[in-house]
Amino acid sequence: MFNPNLFQLLEVKPIENPNLFPFPFELHIGFSIVAFVFFMLRYFFDKRPFQLIFALAIPFSLTLWLSDNKIWFYTVGAIELLLIVIAIISDIIYKAKHPELKGTAESEKKEKKAE
Repeated sequence: MFNPNLFQLLEVKPIENPNLFPFPFELHIGFSIVAFVFFMLRYFFDKRPFQLIFALAIPFSLTLWLSDNKIWFYTVGAIELLLIVIAIISDIIYKAKHPELKGTAESEKKEKKAE
């Protein structure tokens, strides 16, 4: 009737394989460097706050390789989610403070149609 092994199935186990990504560590570093450079260049030209936030958030994901601890895994995930939400909110605020940006995309579309 009662199976004592049931409790072993419910036990939270530490992450056995720290390789959480479908690509190796070296590729993750390369991706992070490319993403950091891309977002920093975009921030240099556009000066939009979300680009700076993403420039820091993507390399932060490299900290997952520091520990096999599941708590750290979820903490990094929560921090990354928070940074994404902050980036979205900062972009909404930025667009509200700079209404001239809204018209530039629409005017570019009209110019292309006129040609």
